[in-house]
Parts: sequence; structure tokens; C-alpha cells
Amino acid sequence: MRWLTVVGIVVFAGGSVWVLVRLTTLDPAEQTTAVGFAQTALTVLGVLIALISEALRWHGRDPLPPLADRLDTLALSMLDTWEKAVVERDLTTPLPIHWRAGADRGDLGDLHRLYAALPSNRLVITGGPGAGKTAAGILLLVEALKRRTASDPVPLLVTPHGWNPAATSARDWLAGKIAETPGLARGAADLVPRLAVFLDGFDELEESLRPQVLRELSRQATFRVVLLSRPPELTTASLALAGAVTVELRPLDPETAADHLLGRFTEPPPAWRAVADHLRTHPAGPLTRTLRNPFLLTLLRDAYPPAGPVDELLDGKRFRKATQIETHLLDRSLDAAYAEGPERLPYSPGTARRTLTYLAHQLNQRSTRDLAWWHVPQWTDRPLGLILRGHVVVAVVAVLVGGLLGLSYRLASGEPVLTGLPVGLVVGYLCAYMTIRRPASPKRIPKNWWTTPLRPTALLTALPTGFAVALVLTLLDSALPGPLGWLATGVVVWLALGLGASLFSGTQEKSSALDPVRSWRRDARTGVAFTAVAALGAFVIGLGFASQFAVPPLTVLAIAALGGLAGAVWIWPTSTTTWPVLAAQAQLTLTERTPLRLVRFLEDARKRQILRTAGPVYQFRHATLQDHLAAQWDKPRG
Repeated sequence: MRWLTVVGIVVFAGGSVWVLVRLTTLDPAEQTTAVGFAQTALTVLGVLIALISEALRWHGRDPLPPLADRLDTLALSMLDTWEKAVVERDLTTPLPIHWRAGADRGDLGDLHRLYAALPSNRLVITGGPGAGKTAAGILLLVEALKRRTASDPVPLLVTPHGWNPAATSARDWLAGKIAETPGLARGAADLVPRLAVFLDGFDELEESLRPQVLRELSRQATFRVVLLSRPPELTTASLALAGAVTVELRPLDPETAADHLLGRFTEPPPAWRAVADHLRTHPAGPLTRTLRNPFLLTLLRDAYPPAGPVDELLDGKRFRKATQIETHLLDRSLDAAYAEGPERLPYSPGTARRTLTYLAHQLNQRSTRDLAWWHVPQWTDRPLGLILRGHVVVAVVAVLVGGLLGLSYRLASGEPVLTGLPVGLVVGYLCAYMTIRRPASPKRIPKNWWTTPLRPTALLTALPTGFAVALVLTLLDSALPGPLGWLATGVVVWLALGLGASLFSGTQEKSSALDPVRSWRRDARTGVAFTAVAALGAFVIGLGFASQFAVPPLTVLAIAALGGLAGAVWIWPTSTTTWPVLAAQAQLTLTERTPLRLVRFLEDARKRQILRTAGPVYQFRHATLQDHLAAQWDKPRG
């Protein structure tokens, strides 16, 4: 049925062009009557096409692709996403993780065998902090995707953050997650029974929500569940995942840890050999107890270069307790990440540590592991900061908009430039309100956005509104002169409203395939596109305003251009999420001495393996590192 809608749009566009051409052949006396009739006819035609299109859309929508094809699309998207995560998280050489499930034992290579043979389709992977739960889950998911056949479920790794089972069923919640994958929004719920849901971050949920989540997952019998959690959080939930096989990740034995440390060397340096020998001969020592944790074992390799003094950890007087060694490794890993090298560091070690400590503190304050760049403005929501930032916005916008409008008044009628200041102040306060009051939400340019004015919703709303605005502008002497000018102004306003509404409402899917930098750039591009549309509308209104004065044609164009620039100046901050983030970054630079280009700093920290990405958000490499840094916030800072 879509072709009928396309035909209707072509008829409407062709009819509009024919009406405009035909009107130019009429005498001026006839044009006024003809324009009124044309506006009415075009509006009625647009409404009819919209109603017919909507009826056809609901009567006969395009058939969905076969379920198997949609499952394959989801599987390919997940495989692409998590293979990249394996490389980014340095899991190409997996940690020597071992597990136990009753009498059954194995390593990561055996975990898929257990997963594929689950009698209840439910698996729980438990382990303490740093035991490698997330790493095991990701590697198991990738292996399941690689071995998947047409009859196997599609693994989907999600976090339960933001899910309230009392308000949203598991089916609806998972359908929303599937819909974030491009092309799978329609019929997403049909795919839920064919999923293998890997639920990571259960232990990060509020304690009151954990029993509800377990109850909801136990109640369903359609999709496979793999739950990753620390043991205490499962215990405090007072419930179990019904019928689940529980796998416990085991601490590393000294021999395995020693072999892993020396595995990267052809000829191990003496210091590293001394540490490995110590692990084998002192199984109960503080260093051995520390390095039984896979995360800390990896941290040791990152904290010391091959020729580094790793044997300083054998100093029993300096490192008497395992906690002292853990703290030392966490601190030294940061020092190693920002150590001087052949290339000049973009940030000093002090700036990097101070910024990372602040970030960790903010995340812990909000009980989250996700660092979303569009949430940064919420960190500066203290009343005084909002007032100051708001008035900076008012001042900048008022001066620019007031100056541009003042220049247009000067060119049009010789009035002083300050004449535009009152309008600039009004626009400045409006801009400040729109950029500060609302929660940030990253934008995107929707697919085929340029066809939006011809879609049913826009024909029903934007088209009549465009002609109504043109009438008001005519009464205010701000529309293009003459009947044809009235009609042209209405058409331009209609197009601007239709295109602008599409761009302004196009929020990004929180898709795991979209990294933070691409998310930032997509939002910025959307803001530029929205601003360009608004500037075009303002330019046409400026032409109408300038046409009321006896000035040369070039002056008319100059006045219109100034109006377009004024529209762009105040529309851009309200149309994009990057602008409020930039303003918040500037405030944080003044108050917390963080880098001015915070997103650039986050990306640099990712490359240094301090942070990692999970879709469009950043996370600390490990929750232990985040908690360690957050604990430093209340201590004296230099």
C-alpha cells in the first residue's frame, strides 16, 4: 500500500507547483481571490491525502520480514557489537577463569557446553568483585553467537538499570531493547521468545527491586536467561532464579596465576620471575591472595612494564595486607596510563586523576556505572550554578540576537542598533529556559527526514499552521508582499515546521552499536540541520520584513540574512544536546578544574584502558576502580 501514499504525495507536490505557476499568469486583481482559493484547496487536498494515507497505512501495512531473518539481523548486530567489546576490553587473550557447578568443573572453553545443554534454560554465574563475571558473560555470548544455528536463541546482553518489573513486564522491556536495533522496531515483541537474555548488573539494582526482577524472570518460560551477579546480592534478594544451574567462578590457584604472568614473555625478566616464584612458594601470602582475583592479576600486568620494578610487591614491610597491594595496583595503573612517553601527554597526571576522581564520585552519587555524556549537565544542577549559567546564556544570546536584529532595523529604517536589544533579551531568556530546564536527550536525524512535510501528520498539522502563520505575518507586515508572497510564505513556514518537528523529535536509540563519540557527533549534526531549517524560515520572514521598506534589493537580502543569522543563534542552543553539555563542561572547568573538552578526555581515557564503552555510554574499566577513585573525593585534593 505504500505506493499509493507515494502517488498521493507526488500528486500534492505536483499540484502545488502547478498552482504556483498558474497564479503567476493571472492579473494582480485576480491573484488575491485565486491565492485564497489556492490556499484552501491545497490545505483540503493535504488533509485528504493525509487521511487516506493513514487509513491505508493501518489497513495494509507492509509485511514484516520473516522471523528468521529478523533474528539473524539481531544476531549479526550483537556479534558486531560484542566482538568489538572483546578487543576493547583486552579479552582476546582470556583470563584463566575457572568455574564450578556442583560436581561439574571447567574453564571458559567448557562454559558454552554447559550453556548449550541447560535443561531449564536458566544459568546463574556468580563470583566476587573482579572474579571475571562480565568477561565470562561477554566471551560466552560471543561464542554462542558464533556457534548459533537457526534453531538457537539469539544472545542479548542487557543491564536491568531502569527496569521496574512492577510497571513493565519482561516481554515489553526486552521488546524495547530489541527495538533499539535499526530495522527491528516493528514486531520486536515477536523476537522475545527466541532470546537468550544475558542480564549483567543485577547486583547494581536497588535492593527492593532484586526480588521483583527474580520473580519476573522465574515466572516466564519463553526465553533463556543467563544472570550475572555477586553472591551476596542474590542472597539478600531472598529468592532464587527458579530451576537455574548456578556456576561459581573460582579464584585463581597460585600456579595458574604465575603462568599467566609469565605467559607474555619469551624470556621472563628476573623481577617477574621472582614474583611468579613467590606465588608458587607462598600460597597464603598477601600477594598471592591478591592475585587470585583475575581483575587484579590483569591490573598488575598493566601497572608494570616488562622492565618495571614489579618485585617491589615482595616487600613484606611495605605490603603487609592484601588491601594495601590492591590499593597500590589501582593507583599505579593510573600512573602507568598517564606516564610520560615518546608523545606529549594531552593531560597532566594530576588533571587526569582529579577528573577521573570527580567522575567516579558523580557516578557513585547516582548509584550508576554508566557515564552518559548527555547527563553531564545534571551534575551542575545546583541553584547558583544554574542561575549563573542561565544568565551567561541570556547575555550571549541577547547581545548576538539583539545586535543582528538592531543592524537589520538600522538598514531598514535607520533606527539605532540598540533597538534590537529588548527582543534579544526576550529571546535570551527563552533560550536559557529551553536549554536548562529540560533533561538532555541526544538527537539524531531521522531517516528520510526531508520527506516529513509531505507525510500525513505534517499535512494535517504543519500545512494549515503554515498558512495561518503566513496570515499573521501578513497582518504584521512581515510576509512577502502581494498574494503570491502570502502563499510563498505559508509554504516556507509549512516546510520549516515539518522539517523542524522531525529533527527536533528525533531522539537517538540507546543502541549498543553506537559509541559515545558517534553519538555526540550525530547529535551535533542534528542541531546543525535543525538550525539550518530554522535559519531558512527566519530568512524568508526577514525578506518579508525588509520588503516593506524602500531599500535597494541588496539591502533587502542583507536584512533577510541578518534575520536568518539571528534565528540560527538562538535556535541552535535549543535544538541540540551538545550545547548544554558544552556549557556544563565550561562550568565544571571553572569549579572542578576538569578539562574543557570533557568528551575528548573521556575518549582519551578509553584509549588508555581506564574507561570502556557500553554502547553510547562510558564505564570505568571495573567497578572496583570506580569505587576506589570515588573514595578519594572527600580526601584533600591538590
